[in-house]
Amino acid sequence: MFTDSSLWFSSYDTPVAITTTADSSLIDVTGAGSGNAPAMKGGVNSTTGAALVIGVDYGAGDGKAQLSLNLTVGTTFTAAGAATLTVTLLAAPDNGSNAPGSYTTLLSTAAIPVASLVAGAVFNFPIPPIQLATGEALPRFYKLTYTVATGPMTAGKISAGLQLNQPNIVEGSQVPGNFVSY
Repeated sequence: MFTDSSLWFSSYDTPVAITTTADSSLIDVTGAGSGNAPAMKGGVNSTTGAALVIGVDYGAGDGKAQLSLNLTVGTTFTAAGAATLTVTLLAAPDNGSNAPGSYTTLLSTAAIPVASLVAGAVFNFPIPPIQLATGEALPRFYKLTYTVATGPMTAGKISAGLQLNQPNIVEGSQVPGNFVSY
């Protein structure tokens, strides 16, 4: 499993508390941040003279590995009733002013019941490739929307980010008990 601090919406060190429906922070593939022009040399299309638009399809992977959305519960969620949490990954191209344009939904989880949102729980969701129409720009900005139903949640924190090569416990990525290494 590979992580990159620039691909985290909320890190393990700073998990986000979710009590009602909310949006996450943005991931800008250029690292500049919304409202800021990316620092690049020769950032102009040599044919048209227009500014280059930068974007990445994280769902396309590299042919061998694919990024996944990783959600890790840091603090157990509680709610007065039978609340659920749905997480949606959204992507938007640059609107021409270094800010997000219209968002497209890349994936949305099923409603996760509060009883499953216990400290240490990990959820991984493969990111599908983007189906772009001809001439459409690749996304520069990614964000999550957390939707709480029959809430609010009264407690709970989650870390969320994009990771490469998720661990597969079924295939034995964990060390079994009573294992000795020399």
